[in-house]
Amino acid sequence: MSFFNFSSNIVYSSSKLPLTLMTLEDWSFITVEGQDSKKYLQDQLTIDILQLKKKHYTLCAHCNFNGKVWSTMYLFHYKKYYAYIERASVADKQIKELQKYSIFSSVTIKKKNNICLLGLSGLNARVILSYYFKKIPNIIYPISIENGTIILWFNNPIERFLLVLSFDNAILLKNKIEKYALLNNSKQWLLLDIESGFPIIDHISSDKFFPQAINLDKLKAINFYKGCYYGQEIISRIYFKNLNKRYLCYLIGKGNISPKIGSLIEVKIEKKWYRIGILIAFVCVNINEIWIQVVLDRFICQNSLFRIDSFKNIFFIKN
Repeated sequence: MSFFNFSSNIVYSSSKLPLTLMTLEDWSFITVEGQDSKKYLQDQLTIDILQLKKKHYTLCAHCNFNGKVWSTMYLFHYKKYYAYIERASVADKQIKELQKYSIFSSVTIKKKNNICLLGLSGLNARVILSYYFKKIPNIIYPISIENGTIILWFNNPIERFLLVLSFDNAILLKNKIEKYALLNNSKQWLLLDIESGFPIIDHISSDKFFPQAINLDKLKAINFYKGCYYGQEIISRIYFKNLNKRYLCYLIGKGNISPKIGSLIEVKIEKKWYRIGILIAFVCVNINEIWIQVVLDRFICQNSLFRIDSFKNIFFIKN
């Protein structure tokens, strides 16, 4: 969460992004503590937590018994235990599901409201961070912790940093960086996530998709050989029998619209329009451009024409 919000500015694609500091008010920071935390998470998440190294994080998912994704998250070591970052709109729902069986284990799961999440990316982002932090994460050690501030490093679609810090330190950093950087809100980070292929699972999209349908297998966010976890049998069967026919991608269109999450996507084949997928995230870029993240039912060639069912006058093409 963030206790201060920057006013919305123009959102840029990664290739045009100036140095930008972003409040990540659409994300939450959750800790999982207690002597059973490792085993508990191992039985719940799609990755093998035993392989998670210090100074590293991993993308993973928490699924229901039917193998549908409650939430996607970044998980990492935190103090003696673990923490993860996920979309704020789904956090309460996901934590409730994760806590269901915690009565039988020594584990405590809490959403932390006394911290601030910021993103930094664009021209010379690493150089600017090095003015204020000695340890800047990189491809070898993609997470660093310095004086209580956690920094996660991402290299897709461009180099960017996610910072978890106290309110006081957030204000100090903002006051120092704002003379160099554009200030923006979570929409800018969301666009970078869409470009990178990170699946945006918000409240409406929770409990709707198998992990493979949102590319989590391709993103190495599923371990198919570890012990059982919730949904594991169905997820493994889909993988080993090659049953998945859906995939995640993004489309770009011209127009100034605000579609609903969950809207149907149609594709034009010859002279007819067919329902082909579902919209799960969108960002309006500049004034007259919109990027949407969608789950499509089958592979469609690059030059196909798409539209949102409720906005039939706005057309999209694949990235």
